[in-house]
Amino acid sequence: MPLYIPLKDALTGATRALESKLSSLSPDDPPTMQYDSSFLTLTSVGTPDPFVTRFGGRYYFTFTAGDRVEIWWSHSLADIENSASRHVIWNPPQGTDHSAELWAPELHPLHGRWYVYYAAANPALGNKSHRVYVLGGPPSSDDPCEGKWEFLGRIQGMPPNQWAIDGTVFELGDGELYFAYSGWPLEDCGGIDGGGIQSDLIQQVFIMRLENPTTAASGAVAISRPQHAWEVTRDGDSTSHGINEGPQFLQAPDGRWRGLVYSCAGSWTHEYKMATLQLVDGSDPLDPTSWKKGKQPLVQTRKRHYIDEEDGDKDGEADGLFGPGHGSFVDVNGEVVAIYHATDNSTDGWQNRRARAQRVMFTKDGPYMGAGESFGTPPQSPLEHRPEGGGGLVHKLKQKLSYRGLKKQRDPSAGERSLRALLSDGRTP
Repeated sequence: MPLYIPLKDALTGATRALESKLSSLSPDDPPTMQYDSSFLTLTSVGTPDPFVTRFGGRYYFTFTAGDRVEIWWSHSLADIENSASRHVIWNPPQGTDHSAELWAPELHPLHGRWYVYYAAANPALGNKSHRVYVLGGPPSSDDPCEGKWEFLGRIQGMPPNQWAIDGTVFELGDGELYFAYSGWPLEDCGGIDGGGIQSDLIQQVFIMRLENPTTAASGAVAISRPQHAWEVTRDGDSTSHGINEGPQFLQAPDGRWRGLVYSCAGSWTHEYKMATLQLVDGSDPLDPTSWKKGKQPLVQTRKRHYIDEEDGDKDGEADGLFGPGHGSFVDVNGEVVAIYHATDNSTDGWQNRRARAQRVMFTKDGPYMGAGESFGTPPQSPLEHRPEGGGGLVHKLKQKLSYRGLKKQRDPSAGERSLRALLSDGRTP
């Protein structure tokens, strides 16, 4: 007893000291201690490849509908499924080379006009015929859901025989427009018309400079090829799919980091994820060496971290958000929010890909969305690995105190409420 009381008092004092530290984190503390990884599920139905534009106090939401281009708009992104006004702006003429498998439409206000970029296929030829197309809409001062839309065809100057999907457009500080997309390697571009080989096992990210929203001012340059093991999905027959797709422009609010976020691995698996390509400051975007690929994914299937069972919590289990990918980014009152799709189960495949929202934090190293773990990876403590046998008293104390602090900061209900409030009214300046 005489030895127990001082030891208990010492541990109590250490507990209070560490809890005090955890409750008074500064901006310089590690992102794992600062970041709130709470997310919102925005839709109850499948809305794959979600893209959000915030314009004129409204959120405009597009997604892959398959046979049409549909736009939802609402003042509330958090409640967009229930509050949205829904409009089908384009039904392609049947039997044309762009009337099947319409994928990943994006709505952009450019040079005073609304444009939609999307991929579509020839129903007689299927997936191998996918190309990127452009729709032209009303002036950007008008409501894109009410005005007239017209088919503008492919981007002039884009490789005509290259399989291409997931086109996006962005403007850099020099005022130049750039177009990024996912395509099969250019060396395969003999294509359907040219009779060359077309391989669906490799997808790369390409970029072009644009003269205007529908005309290229440069050739297409590959800036990202699958090179990490986590960018590759292997089928049961050992067939490997190296996939880079869904590029999206992302910039830190202070401009210190800018680049592309792309999706990789198989979109039909829980291995789907997003990663980064940083554009080196002052470099030429058309030079592949100007793009620095991240060493780790930005966001991937995540699991709950281990929590000491003696504290009354459960061991780590998957918490949903399987295969998060094909995201877009929206700036809301100085905060950057990612909108991406993810499934609720590891076996959902292409089904049930619902839209989710999650904050993006920027550190000195770039964007950060939490230390996600690949599905099936044993859960770990954010401070250190859980040793076999449970570890000693000091280890358990560190682990318990760490989770107490993290649980206070990452209270899901508090985080979700905060995120919902942020996304509730697009009219807030």
